[in-house]
Amino acid sequence: MLSDEDRDTEPQMTSITPSEWEERKQFVGFGVQDQMILRELHLVARSYADEIMDELYRRWLQQDELKKYFPDEATLTHVKAMQKAYFISLTQGEYGAAYLANRLHIGRVHYRIGLTPRWYIGSYAIYLELVLPKVLSAFEYDRVKQQQAITALTKIIALDQELALIAYWEHSAT
Repeated sequence: MLSDEDRDTEPQMTSITPSEWEERKQFVGFGVQDQMILRELHLVARSYADEIMDELYRRWLQQDELKKYFPDEATLTHVKAMQKAYFISLTQGEYGAAYLANRLHIGRVHYRIGLTPRWYIGSYAIYLELVLPKVLSAFEYDRVKQQQAITALTKIIALDQELALIAYWEHSAT
């Protein structure tokens, strides 16, 4: 996730309240069953997180515009660790007010560093491409769980994209 220093320097403004966050989750049908299946996937996600991060960053570093965000090995290592923590948090099963605050913070950081939505929204497609075969494999003997896990993951990713964009747009309007 993000350092305490980053948290302290970011303004804490957003128009999304915890009750509105709950409404958004309800709208897309993200509920207890989704949380449970993602929790079930958590240990599996931890086991392949490094593999996913390596491929994600391999692709990112092929893009000249993205390379500038990683000027040295220390920065790359730090950001990759934060990205891995984010990735693992998708399956931790806790999606309340702290989750909301973290995701909004990520959107503000993206704005502050100049990372446009083009790159982080597109990265979700890479995530899904890399992760879905792992999800299918994790539940290979249970097609119902495969479907539930893919659906839950898709829902939380859609919600994360919305939160990042809202925070980005609100921050850019100030």
